[in-house]
Amino acid sequence: MANDTNPPSNRTDRRGSRWAPVLMILAYMAFWQVAPRVRDERFLTVIASTIVSLVLVVYVSASAARSLRRVTAMAAVGLASASVIVPLRVMLASGRLPAPWHWVVAVPGLAELTFILFGVSVGAALSLILRSANMIPPVAGVLALVDIWTVLLGGPVQRAMESAAPSAQRLTEAMTVRLPAPTSGAAPMAVVGFADFVFIAFFVAAMCRFEGDAVGYGGTVRPLAVVLAAYMVVVLLTGWPLPALVPMAAVVLAVHWRRFRYSRSEALALVYAGALVVLLLGGVIWLARR
Repeated sequence: MANDTNPPSNRTDRRGSRWAPVLMILAYMAFWQVAPRVRDERFLTVIASTIVSLVLVVYVSASAARSLRRVTAMAAVGLASASVIVPLRVMLASGRLPAPWHWVVAVPGLAELTFILFGVSVGAALSLILRSANMIPPVAGVLALVDIWTVLLGGPVQRAMESAAPSAQRLTEAMTVRLPAPTSGAAPMAVVGFADFVFIAFFVAAMCRFEGDAVGYGGTVRPLAVVLAAYMVVVLLTGWPLPALVPMAAVVLAVHWRRFRYSRSEALALVYAGALVVLLLGGVIWLARR
């Protein structure tokens, strides 16, 4: 398998991907102007609106990650979005919102979009750590295990979500993005965590770098959107807080499994490393519960 960090196919793929982030952003912002204004108490309407907005978040994150190919672009988007969203989130938590930040909140969806772009820049930058596509499966496995712990097994996310303390609720709001939906619906307000669009960008940017846009973006974003949409339906119907990095990692590994090739010694090393990670995580959970 070729591990060229700039596949030849990227030269032609770039032409078709140049305007994709702009179009996805415009669609996302347009949906934000419409969905919250709908007055509809039917449960299916709320679910349908939430699914559409989630799919738009996936496409915004993935298309933006594909377009951020240079470190300078990642830094520019990251610094610009951070300079807006970090002070804004701090001010919202404190209950004060002076100009010019209240102008950002005045435009429905703009604060959420800025937070998403900040996460995408972080995810794209983190993908540069990977030196070959073979590093993606172990990273995906570790991320899935850590997410299971943080959301389901007494980790910080579960504690924050279950806590009634105002500080915990403010922290949860500061690290999530709301999905626009009809305001009178019977379904709970759905949110997407910061880590979710960070690692959508991480996986898409990495696969685009190693395999080109046709495989890295085209082969990833559609199944990822479908699986995460189905996952969100389960969350809305049951009310269970489920770790999103688990299906995300599963989709990446299932779609691209032919791209990962290991020698026998490398495969055994991955098995041993995985077993060690599971044991360490189990020890951390056991100690935390004591």
